[in-house]
Amino acid sequence: MIISQDPEAIRHAQALQTQCELRRVALHACHASTDGRLSDAKPPFALRLNHNSVAHAILEGILRIEVAFQIQGFDSTVPPMLLFSIDCTFDLDYAINNREYQPTEESISAFKDGNAVFNCWPYARELAQSLTTRMEFQPPPLPLLRIVPAAQKEQTAEAETYSTTK
Repeated sequence: MIISQDPEAIRHAQALQTQCELRRVALHACHASTDGRLSDAKPPFALRLNHNSVAHAILEGILRIEVAFQIQGFDSTVPPMLLFSIDCTFDLDYAINNREYQPTEESISAFKDGNAVFNCWPYARELAQSLTTRMEFQPPPLPLLRIVPAAQKEQTAEAETYSTTK
């Protein structure tokens, strides 16, 4: 999975990053389903990953960011059969260390789209591994999160779909 930000967005995110610390990560919502019959599935399998994030107003020195992930597994039939789907949302609470500090909208936006997703990804990976195991599906090796400069994203766009074998 790739996060790509331009240098200005990175500077905005760093301005907020230096003023806060992660205090809480909690599962907000989750839906998981297995849609395909594994006996009919044809390897290799592929994953499709999507994410988005929403920042809430800072209340009592806490910036809450919701990060949502959609993880889907497909087989190699034509057309591909959806094997499983996981939609999960996490709440991340960041404590603003200096109550006098007021982050800009640009800082909050860059931080929620970069840092918050990066901080949340290990929790989403673990949840997906656990859920797919309980679905009796060999857990797919979910990729590490990579951060690349915005100019390189076009060169690595094919990395958004990941192949794996059973």
